[in-house]
Amino acid sequence: MARIKVDGNTSIYALAGKYISFSPVPEFFNQISSFTGYNSVMIPVSTERYGIKPILDSLIKTNCRGVLIDTPHRCELNDWLTSVSDEANNCGAVNIVRIEEDGSIHGHNTEISAFRRAFPKITSEELREKKIFIFGTGGIARAVAFACALEKCAGITIANHNPHKARQLCALLNDKFGNIAMAADFNAPETIHGFYNADIIIQATSVGMFPKFDVQPLPEHFNFMSHHIVFDTIYNPPQTKLMYMAEKRGCRVYNGMDIMFYNCFEAFRWWTGIKVDEENEKKLFNIWKDLIYNI
Repeated sequence: MARIKVDGNTSIYALAGKYISFSPVPEFFNQISSFTGYNSVMIPVSTERYGIKPILDSLIKTNCRGVLIDTPHRCELNDWLTSVSDEANNCGAVNIVRIEEDGSIHGHNTEISAFRRAFPKITSEELREKKIFIFGTGGIARAVAFACALEKCAGITIANHNPHKARQLCALLNDKFGNIAMAADFNAPETIHGFYNADIIIQATSVGMFPKFDVQPLPEHFNFMSHHIVFDTIYNPPQTKLMYMAEKRGCRVYNGMDIMFYNCFEAFRWWTGIKVDEENEKKLFNIWKDLIYNI
């Protein structure tokens, strides 16, 4: 792997979240910096003790230039930032902030574009005209749902153990895209019908993420069908319990590794204005895979 040099001119970036002790993202960001020759370093910052807003206040004081916002804080910042991009404002989730020299903080969402890029690349399928079933209503679920709508999917069913949150997200989608989304009640016949008839099942919660490998969000009366394409946004572990169950039923299964890979590039470009060239992107993908499978 390439090495970085840290000196008095090094720009500081951070990954902030509650479950980041295992994350390979800071190491990967530092590899991107090294490959591009950009003098910067990313550090992990846990929010478990203090929460996201006190952490951001502290990072501003240390001249941090930008922060990737991780679980569970993507939906907490819209009203607190100096400005928010259209993407983040529309979906109600901020996964990245940029801090200017005057202390102003600007929010954006790069996960929408990352998912739109990752899904067709790894599945060889288009989202257009597909029926989508999504578990979750948090930041990554919002980004994925908006990505599917932007790609003109046939319809979206959203399930969450808090039905009110599912209805809120559907209302947001329907306001932007017309009558495209339906909130799911796990026990309603139309929900089960929507699940079985979906083309793509997307797990967009933290259920099943390290260190709780042995759980998954699917109710017992839901069974995968072999025609389902199952996409779990989690990348640690590389195969979640949900993916294992789906694969046993003959489904094609994919994890969130590629979403985060492209998300890192989108974030780097938004912060620095630098786009990684295709040759280095291929080299960096091999590094990313090594990091993911050696967590």
